[in-house]
Amino acid sequence: MAEVRVRKQKKLVERFGRLQWAVFLIGVFHVVTVFYPLFPFDTSGKLLRFCTGFLGIVMARRWDHARRFGIALLVGYGGLVLSELCAPEALEPVTLIYGRTALSGAFIVLLSFRHQGRLGT
Repeated sequence: MAEVRVRKQKKLVERFGRLQWAVFLIGVFHVVTVFYPLFPFDTSGKLLRFCTGFLGIVMARRWDHARRFGIALLVGYGGLVLSELCAPEALEPVTLIYGRTALSGAFIVLLSFRHQGRLGT
């Protein structure tokens, strides 16, 4: 009985790939920064960061969902950065926070392209 449980746990750990670990860690990072912000000028919405982090943690369970999370970060937060850059007179320091999140989305997408051929999807 105990051997069956150990085998199931090993399979679960083996299925969790690099992309999923990256998405999980990025999600945890966003949840942690809600309570302990890294920069004093971080005035972005705490609810937005918490929801982003929670979604990352939940979507890390499957490879295709993790990839979609990266695309959503890149498009969503990238759009926020572009909207801030289009109005340079109203440029806020929080744009760096949005840019960091968009870059993490780009990292996830690039990582998914790198490992896509190995998974056959």
